[in-house]
Amino acid sequence: MHVLLLPVALLAGYVLLWLLGFLGLALRGRRRPVPEGADYLVVLGAALVGCEPGPALTARLDAALIRLAAEEAAGYAPLVLVTGGKGPHEDCTEAAAMARYLIARGVPPERVRREERAVNTVENLRFAAALMAAERPGYRCTVITSGFHTVRSALAARRAGAPAHVLAADPLLAHGPYALLREAVGTALTRPGAHTAALLLAAGALLLTL
Repeated sequence: MHVLLLPVALLAGYVLLWLLGFLGLALRGRRRPVPEGADYLVVLGAALVGCEPGPALTARLDAALIRLAAEEAAGYAPLVLVTGGKGPHEDCTEAAAMARYLIARGVPPERVRREERAVNTVENLRFAAALMAAERPGYRCTVITSGFHTVRSALAARRAGAPAHVLAADPLLAHGPYALLREAVGTALTRPGAHTAALLLAAGALLLTL
C-alpha cells in the first residue's frame, strides 16, 4: 500500500510546488514597475454579458482608461488595441464591446484598434503582435489584464515576440480563489511537456532510492 502512496505524494508535492511558484511569479510581476512610453495599450478580452463587458473585462477596461490618462499626462499618446473574438454565448465580439465601452468614455475612435479573431490568450497576443508590428515596427506595448491572468499573459507575449510589460487591472483574488486556481492550472497546461519531463525525472529518482 505504501508503494502506491509514493506516486500520489510525489504528484501532490509537485502540484503544490507549482502553485506556490505560480503565486510567486504573479506577486513578483505586480511589484515590477511598468514604465510609461508605450506605443500601444493592449487590453485582453474576457467574458461578455450579452454584448456588454462582464466584471473582469470591465476592470481591465477601467484600468486601461486610467493608464491611458497617465500616459497622456506624461506626454505620450499610445493607441489602445482591444483583442477578443466572439464566444459561443456572446452576442458580439469582445473587441467590439470593448471599443464601444472605451469610446463612450472619451477615447477618440481613431485611437482604438480592434483585433476580433482571437479566442484565447495565445491568439490574443499573437494576433495583436502581428497587428502592432505591421502598423508600428519597433513598437513597445503594455498588456492590461486581470491580476490572476498576468503570468500566462506574460508567457504568451514572450512567445509572440511582443516587447511587452504586463499590467494587472485588479488584485490577484479580485475574482475569487477559484479563478486564481483555474488560471494556475491553465498556465501549467500551456507547457505539458516540461511538467511531464519533470515528473518523470522525479519518479525515476524516487525509484532509484527504493
